[in-house]
Amino acid sequence: MSDKLVSIDDVFKSLSDHKTLVLFDTIAHSNSNMDSPIGKLEFTKKQYYSRIHSLTNSGLITRQNGKYYLTSFGRIVSFYQSRIARALDKFWKLGALDSIAKESGNDLRLKELYPNLVRSLIEDVEIVEILLNIHNSALSVKSHSLRQAATQTNR
Repeated sequence: MSDKLVSIDDVFKSLSDHKTLVLFDTIAHSNSNMDSPIGKLEFTKKQYYSRIHSLTNSGLITRQNGKYYLTSFGRIVSFYQSRIARALDKFWKLGALDSIAKESGNDLRLKELYPNLVRSLIEDVEIVEILLNIHNSALSVKSHSLRQAATQTNR
């Protein structure tokens, strides 16, 4: 990796190609025990090395003693990529929750039921926490706005 600043665009562009993403995952889970990654991943040499170059320039991998490893930054990206994959497994349930949240705009009963619905539909504790924190933040912003409006009305 060079000392140049890497942008989020560089990282997303690098990982947007399916084959590069597979290569990145392979490096992340290989513990450097990859025997002939080109053959296993069915890449041509040019495809392999251009993707390695892209991942290296994005600061996601580095080469040591002829083997490729994730950088510290690459480990963080890999960690969050796995979280995104877990969320994708629940995509339809998340969509259902979005529909319920949208419909609950003026229905206080639905707003009160929302946290229980999240917990019953989603088994993943991290995702539940994210959804409930977002829901609670939205509620606190609305209640803050209502308090401000009430205060201004009382003046």
